[in-house]
Amino acid sequence: MGIPLRALIIEDSEDDAKLIARELESGGFDVKYQRVDSPEALRRACDSQEWDLVISDYSMPHFSGTEVLKFVRSRHMEAPFIFVSGTIGEETAVAAMRNGAQDYLTKGNLKRLMPAVQRELRELEEKKERDRLQKHVQQLQKFEAIGRLSGGLAHDFNNIIGAILGWAELGYEETPLDPKSANDFKRFAINRIVPRN
Repeated sequence: MGIPLRALIIEDSEDDAKLIARELESGGFDVKYQRVDSPEALRRACDSQEWDLVISDYSMPHFSGTEVLKFVRSRHMEAPFIFVSGTIGEETAVAAMRNGAQDYLTKGNLKRLMPAVQRELRELEEKKERDRLQKHVQQLQKFEAIGRLSGGLAHDFNNIIGAILGWAELGYEETPLDPKSANDFKRFAINRIVPRN
């Protein structure tokens, strides 16, 4: 049993899609793929499930590889996108990679497919791990900021309480002639400041 791989193949030729799936299987993947060849079928496939990999022909009767790439990237799909085409030129392929494709290769050179897929899946996993670690760091920074804030508030609160207690103690010491005020200060200052034994 190979590594599970859900592949969306945008291809007008069923035979070419089978060849691509076979190449993936020979590389150790347990491939579950869906072939689509129209914008409506692509939309339904993208709505139906998450995909691990998107492979697209560049030139098809119903729509172009450029349209496919734009649509897939507009859906914020993280799956690697690889063009496998018989008609894509180098200049067009470079432009496609600038627009979000990870790689391109010709149908006559499917031996490059496995290294490209393995590399892109590995890079996607590394990106997900970096994102997860970044979120964890951000959470820790939030907790640290909360800790600093609460520590600062506790410090300020202790300063205020210290000042109040200091004034209460001074008031107690400076009002020995007035028994009622002295008793009030004594109750506040002594009972609150000096712990009972």
